[in-house]
Amino acid sequence: MSDFEDLLRQIEQEAEAEGPTGHAHLAELRDRFDLVVQIVDRRRELHMTQQQVAAASGLHQSVVSRIEQGVANPTARTLTQLARGLDARLVLAARSTPE
Repeated sequence: MSDFEDLLRQIEQEAEAEGPTGHAHLAELRDRFDLVVQIVDRRRELHMTQQQVAAASGLHQSVVSRIEQGVANPTARTLTQLARGLDARLVLAARSTPE
């Protein structure tokens, strides 16, 4: 098992122990992680550096970096600029529900 998987398991256990508040926080973290993965995957798909994405989107490279690290809390406007720089668009998608 990887260090990341160990960390994820620990976070899930802590969320379970905290109850509903912990579950809500875990869902928020998963949403943020999913968004970051989509951004990084798209940038790599286009073979772009963070600097190139920043130039294409009108953002500073440090902003792109912080978003990719998951430490920024970007506005809808910033995400829209980033999406345009990645030749993509923002889409609100329904959560998939387990069957």
